[in-house]
Amino acid sequence: MDDTCDDNTDWSEFPAAPLDYAAKLKAARARLAVSQADFAAPLQVPASTLRIWQQRRTKPHALGLTMIDLVYDDTEGRAERLLGKRVA
Repeated sequence: MDDTCDDNTDWSEFPAAPLDYAAKLKAARARLAVSQADFAAPLQVPASTLRIWQQRRTKPHALGLTMIDLVYDDTEGRAERLLGKRVA
C-alpha cells in the first residue's frame, strides 16, 4: 500500500463560508427550541413569512435581517430577552 497518496484533504486551512439569513434563522430556532410561530411573533411577522425566509424564497427586509442577526449572535442574551425564554 502506498502511503504517499492522501485522499483526505485538510480543509482546516480554508475559511468557512458565513451563514446566510436562512441558516441563522434555523440555527437560532434550534438553539432556543421554539416553533416558527413562536419565533415569528416577536419579529412581528407571520409564521408563514418566517417559513418563506427559511426556505430562501424571499429575503427579509432590513429590520428583519437585523433582528435575525441579533438573535443569532445572541450578544448579552438578546435572543432570550426577545423571545422571553431562558435556555440552558
